[in-house]
Amino acid sequence: MQQPRDKPREAAAAILREAERGLPADRLLERERRGLDGRDGAFLLELVAGVLRNRARIDWLLDRCSAKPVSTTDDWTRNILRLAAYQLLFLDRVPASAAVNTATEMAKARGKKPGYVNGLLRALDRQRESLPLPSSPDPVERLALLYSHPVWLVRRWSGRFGPAQTEELLRSNNRDAPLVIRTNTLKGTRDELLALLASQGAEARPARCSPAGIELLAGPGITVLPAYRDGRFLVQDEAAQLVGLLLGPQPGERVLDACAAPGGKATHLAELMGNRGEVVALELDEKRIARIRENCDRLGITIVRAVTGDAAQYRDDGFDRVLIDAPCSGLGVLRRHPDGRWTKTEESIRDRATLQAKILANCATLVRPGGVLVYATCTTEPEENEEIVNDFLAKHPAFTLDDPLPHLPPSAAKLVGAGRFFRTFPDEPSMDGFFAARIQRAG
Repeated sequence: MQQPRDKPREAAAAILREAERGLPADRLLERERRGLDGRDGAFLLELVAGVLRNRARIDWLLDRCSAKPVSTTDDWTRNILRLAAYQLLFLDRVPASAAVNTATEMAKARGKKPGYVNGLLRALDRQRESLPLPSSPDPVERLALLYSHPVWLVRRWSGRFGPAQTEELLRSNNRDAPLVIRTNTLKGTRDELLALLASQGAEARPARCSPAGIELLAGPGITVLPAYRDGRFLVQDEAAQLVGLLLGPQPGERVLDACAAPGGKATHLAELMGNRGEVVALELDEKRIARIRENCDRLGITIVRAVTGDAAQYRDDGFDRVLIDAPCSGLGVLRRHPDGRWTKTEESIRDRATLQAKILANCATLVRPGGVLVYATCTTEPEENEEIVNDFLAKHPAFTLDDPLPHLPPSAAKLVGAGRFFRTFPDEPSMDGFFAARIQRAG
């Protein structure tokens, strides 16, 4: 008799395999969850995120029960094993028999070593209470195994922050990120939105720093809420909201968002401007332009003009303010995108830094005399952040580093350091890891 299909586990194994090949897990998840109900969709998300957040630790424990390293087997077998091992080791509510039997059936369907999969997982199940924590004589490798981060990144952070703070950062990266939304102030205040959300069955509270931010704690799915369909809010991390405040756009001004998709910051700038003036939302990938327009339509924003173009080469008559949310290594958002820890390298940091310098130099030419430019990233590394800004300022005497404090709420003052740089990493682990610098052009 043929076994019924287990769609969430099958989809999870396929996503893990494709993510290992470098495809973005969040896009794969978005595609697969469309065909599942809410419960199965949530289970799929937990399986994929759980394996990616614990992959190195899972592999180490599987190797303790295997005659050969799991890394030497084929990619289907490897990811089917990881998926089942995560359920055995981390999900108490999943019966061991369900995890093992489903994995064996998936391996059989793929023609990939069902006997090996069954035997290894049963051995792991028998030994899981006695297996030691992953360890290594090298303290950096020990942390990398224990918290499933690449050794090169753990070594970098340990050198800058010390082992104790690095361990806390790694631990924080393996927690679920808070779900934060930004009030659409064109359609009401934050207090009004909080009351509306409560009436629609959502539990929420004000964000600590952003005056428009709200953290959703429980309730129906985002898109189920009538407040979402009515354009009363947009999902955006609190750190990203603070970056928009740093630019300080005014009604009637002409503003450029240089790397705009999917439009979170462009729509925020429009809201801060009271939907008066113009925001040019520049995006290199033409396929992502539609997302910007969709968000504007839902929020009722009319001043954002989406344009396809390369921020490193774009030409225009000039802008009062320019925001560069630069393409970066994304090491500040590994909590939200755990597949990134397995696909990014130190070389990618250097590659991004070259592009970032070109974008900053070009976009600076678009800032009118007396105007403001904000350079921001969602990464943690100096080569992509302060080193880019300091090098630019050394070569462009018409630009100076401005004090961001007057443009931030007092609750965010601690996020500005002595060098006038805004950073949420490592001091505010509840937010995504952002960096920003506010730069003024001479009048």
